[in-house]
Amino acid sequence: MPTFPLSTKNYNINTMKKFYILLIAMAITAGTAFAQSNDSIERAKQQEALLKQQQKEQQELLQQQQKEQERLQKEQQKAAQKAQEERMKEQQKLQKEQQKEAEKAAKKEQDRIKREQTKAENKAKAQQKKAERKRKREEHYAAWNRRPNFTADPSVAILADRLIYTKNSFYNSIGANVGVTFDYHRPIAKRWDFNVGIGYRFTYLTYSHLFSTAELDAGLTRESFNGNEESRTFSTVMVPIKISHINKDNNHGWYLGVAPGFNFGTKNASSAKFNKFRCDLAIGTQSRWFIFSPGTEVYFNLLPTYTSGDTKIHEFGIRFVL
Repeated sequence: MPTFPLSTKNYNINTMKKFYILLIAMAITAGTAFAQSNDSIERAKQQEALLKQQQKEQQELLQQQQKEQERLQKEQQKAAQKAQEERMKEQQKLQKEQQKEAEKAAKKEQDRIKREQTKAENKAKAQQKKAERKRKREEHYAAWNRRPNFTADPSVAILADRLIYTKNSFYNSIGANVGVTFDYHRPIAKRWDFNVGIGYRFTYLTYSHLFSTAELDAGLTRESFNGNEESRTFSTVMVPIKISHINKDNNHGWYLGVAPGFNFGTKNASSAKFNKFRCDLAIGTQSRWFIFSPGTEVYFNLLPTYTSGDTKIHEFGIRFVL
């Protein structure tokens, strides 16, 4: 069957429809594209704003970190500077202390040297004075024809007490002692010596009642008291100190002195109480023979040798120096 071409009118209508459809499609596409474009632009703006915000925040954070870092650096610098100042102060203090110690040590050394010098000077002066005194002594010894010397003097003594004449005390005593004395004699002037020594004595003491005539008339006899007689022995260490005068021949003289001493080995008898101490006042003569100085001495004990009740009994005697 033969076909006939469509009419021009129908063709135009179809064409117009297609055109409108195309326009609508293009409008929809363009609207969609425009909407998408607007969304993209908005998102881009938001992203840009977010990026700027992030950049701003990052910049602020960096600035804050930088400020914090600068603050920390300042604090560290300040702490380091303070530590440096402290170290410098400690070093200066240490230097001052070291300088002070050095000055102190130097002063101490100077003082030591000064003391040593003073000590040496004083020692030299003392030695010089000593030598001068020795020289003068030697001159004196040569002029006096006497030098210091030692003597050893054994002795024996007869003793009694000062109540022996009263004839009324059972404790009236008589006795004897032996001893030896070592003396150092030093000339101190042309005719004078100073003597000092040490000695030992052993004493025997016995008590006896000396009867009066009245007692004898009463019928008392010596024999009736024999059983009551007592005796004592004791030892004494003496330190005699004497000033002696020497004759012009330097071989004889006399002396005056004291001899403090200590008694030991004593025992109290009945109602008699011994004294531990004594001090003899002595006057005597002496000669020179070898290492001995024989002579005679009279002495009196200034302290009571013993006591009987309220009675203080002092000893006196005569000593023969052999």
